[in-house]
Amino acid sequence: MATEPRDQKPAAGPEDPDFHASEFAAMRRENADPDEKVRPLPWFFTMFLGAMGMWGAFYIATTPSGEASAYGDQRTVELLRPAVATAGAAPAVDGKQVYGAKCAACHQASGLGVAGVFPPLAGAEWVLGNEKVLISLLLHGVQGEIVVKGNTYNGVMPAFGTLADEEIAAVLTYIRSDWGNQASPIEAAAVKAQREATKDQAGPYAGGAALKALAP
Repeated sequence: MATEPRDQKPAAGPEDPDFHASEFAAMRRENADPDEKVRPLPWFFTMFLGAMGMWGAFYIATTPSGEASAYGDQRTVELLRPAVATAGAAPAVDGKQVYGAKCAACHQASGLGVAGVFPPLAGAEWVLGNEKVLISLLLHGVQGEIVVKGNTYNGVMPAFGTLADEEIAAVLTYIRSDWGNQASPIEAAAVKAQREATKDQAGPYAGGAALKALAP
């Protein structure tokens, strides 16, 4: 007949005091649950926010509106409205825009060109000189040696005769008045007249010598 060992203790049940002691011991081994606490902003940060709000209100109240100023873009609604074209009148051509699209790649936005490759337009005698020569140069182009501001260039300038008279007049007027240049504007009528006068020109002019021959 088998007998139960005397040193084996039966498992503790809910009614046993040791049961509750062991349960609380396990709970004490666990970390406490995290708890959120009230942490107000530092006083100096609160004062900083208040000062910024007061400065913003002062700036808005004192900055002039609707007039040119050093505070930024203060254009009025009237200035932002597109210009109303007169009935039957063609819209004005922006010479600077034409230059940026057709000429700036070679002569650069600064008008200084590229040394030894593309001649400058700033202070160039061809730009500031006879308008008929300048118009013809743009209408038909030039190929060969041309002296600009004492330097000799030997290349090809393409013709831009496909541009309208108004576009040629606008871009030539622009280059004659920018980068320190001060020359009279060129009218579309002058371009039209020179286009008719040089209609027999086939291909580009042969260098600066051929262009000089156009001057009266």
